[in-house]
Amino acid sequence: MIDLHEWSNDGAALVGRDAAAARALDERRAELRKQLDGRLFERDDLAWYRGAWVEAFLFMYDTSFYDRAAGRYRIDEILDDGEREFGGYDFILLWQSYPRLGIDGRNQLDLYRDMPGGLPGLRGLVQCAHDRGVRVFVNYNPWDVGTRREQDGRGDGEALAGIIAAIGADGVFLDTMTMDEPGFRAPLERANPSIVFNPEGIPPISALSSVAGSWLQRSAVAPPGLLTIRWLQPRFSFRAIERTALDHTEILNKGFFHGCGQVVWENIFGWWNPWRESDRALLRRCVWILREHAEAFQDMHWQPYVATLADGLYAHRWQDGQTVVHTLLNASESPLDGPLLRVAGRGADGGPLRHYDVWNGAELRPAATDSGGEYVTLALPMAPGSAGCIVSAPEGVAVRFPPPAPPGPPAAAVTTRGRAYRDRVTVADHEPRPVTPTPPVSPGSDPGGMCRVASGPLLQMQVRHNVAAFMEGACYGSQEEHRAKHHPPQIVDLASYWIDRTEVTNAQYRAFLEDARYRPGELHNFLRHWERGAAADAPWQWRIPDGKANHPVVWVDLDDARAYARWAGKRLPTEPEWHRAAGRDLWPWGETFDPERCNGAGDDTTPVDRFPDGVSMWGCLDMAGNVWEWTESERDDGHTRYAIVRGGSHLIVVGSKWYQASGAQPNDCHEKVLLMYPGLDRCATIGFRCVKDEASGR
Repeated sequence: MIDLHEWSNDGAALVGRDAAAARALDERRAELRKQLDGRLFERDDLAWYRGAWVEAFLFMYDTSFYDRAAGRYRIDEILDDGEREFGGYDFILLWQSYPRLGIDGRNQLDLYRDMPGGLPGLRGLVQCAHDRGVRVFVNYNPWDVGTRREQDGRGDGEALAGIIAAIGADGVFLDTMTMDEPGFRAPLERANPSIVFNPEGIPPISALSSVAGSWLQRSAVAPPGLLTIRWLQPRFSFRAIERTALDHTEILNKGFFHGCGQVVWENIFGWWNPWRESDRALLRRCVWILREHAEAFQDMHWQPYVATLADGLYAHRWQDGQTVVHTLLNASESPLDGPLLRVAGRGADGGPLRHYDVWNGAELRPAATDSGGEYVTLALPMAPGSAGCIVSAPEGVAVRFPPPAPPGPPAAAVTTRGRAYRDRVTVADHEPRPVTPTPPVSPGSDPGGMCRVASGPLLQMQVRHNVAAFMEGACYGSQEEHRAKHHPPQIVDLASYWIDRTEVTNAQYRAFLEDARYRPGELHNFLRHWERGAAADAPWQWRIPDGKANHPVVWVDLDDARAYARWAGKRLPTEPEWHRAAGRDLWPWGETFDPERCNGAGDDTTPVDRFPDGVSMWGCLDMAGNVWEWTESERDDGHTRYAIVRGGSHLIVVGSKWYQASGAQPNDCHEKVLLMYPGLDRCATIGFRCVKDEASGR
């Protein structure tokens, strides 16, 4: 018996093998297959997945995903764009977690539950996709171990099964994983017996009894590598991906050469990385050929790395009946223009074959024919790095060519915030929303409960993203370097202003509600920790939890905080204003962290005056720990809308480098919070304080 674990992915020894070596290779494949359970690939209910060539990674925080003004998902527009620009999606992945997960205790599945409309809203989205023949996957993050655990002791599999059953999902993306686990799989299969798994990594061969597809990262497609799973089980659904590429040409050509589809992913966790028009056109060509010859690309007897007539040219041979498909890849750095391939000139019935360059849309005339026409030599031009496809078919078998560009408006006609939809984002697109000044504080006046921050030397604000081990998703000043943790220095000229000594409390917010009769348009998660009683639609009648009157108010979004600030004749601080008020040292009280001066690792919020020794140089309390604080820093580049929070919170979330920052944060750190809609934006760990402008600038 051949040990599957000893089988190599190196196909160099297979290139151009002779007939005897080819027979030996086929015998070895047959022997290996005897050790595999292939029943998964025979199931009729999973036949669609075997032809799933295009996967769309939908970052749910992209403004193109949900229309806040209209209160609806933009699923039809997304699928229309997919058909026009990428040849149509076979399934979409709804990504909800990283880098939003961990700002409070909600777990990865809570973020689905808190999406607009809750799970019924997502079910409507899924149904719309299904009506258009598109399947929908949800995401699972095994590393989410530090947030809220599910009630009743339910494990992740049972909880995820509840989501799948509620919204009608077809599959699960297994983030950072290479395979499923039996205990995890069973409840999902009870929720949907036809559920399929899509791990991020290539699974071990032994997992093919339960995993029928996966991603294919860039490093795995370089020839002469042999995709062992593809060779053993060509019905396995691979989709190639290179998420951060600015040019997808290479991964598209190599993926097609191996008979694989592609992942379309343009919003990389808040970094807008649009596909170029030429890449979109290339994918349309690739996927059209893959779909047109789907049976050939699932040929159980396909032959990798058959002989070619040019150095640097690789070829795979696939067959569907008497129709033969060769995928080609010019891996050299030189153009090829001459005899490239020697192929059969006759079919199994002895009749002549005609040959077509379906990549370029032309019939090929043999450059040479041996005696009797048993074999012919084909010539065609190929640019360096390019793929190609030759189809050989009997007389009378129609061979079609990929269609020209689809009719309709070009992608540039689709706009967002007045810009072409797929324009690249610039630093100018990340300018914060303008700030409206408050009624000024008169010279010599004291607004009460506030600290005066005097003007002084120009503020040099140099901040970094959270102190967690990893940062991904651009913020201002670093659109192309989306993993940069440090922002360039900002020189800011600040006039004198007043800032609240403490974070706004529950009692203060209750006074605002009673006086202003404030009721946000979306009540989901608004003051979630308060007791509503029978007055569900009248927040001014809700009750503050016992003992929490002097704790900071939380479960308020930016607009909830702005509404309070306007009522109080104030506004939210800009990030530079918050930064100056926190002081010149690393921490509000000095250069060394002191856990006795802040609520940086507690089980809950504390009264806003609990840590008088943690005061900043200007007299402000709780500028490290207790709760994060909204700043007037809302930005929207047309795809990602976000705001900056400062100071950290009491909550510590551990277990993964992928969480947002937790615990008290130093003065030189900030956190980017993706914004979607109020029900999701409100958090258990984010509050705010306010500022007032001063009449005389200096």
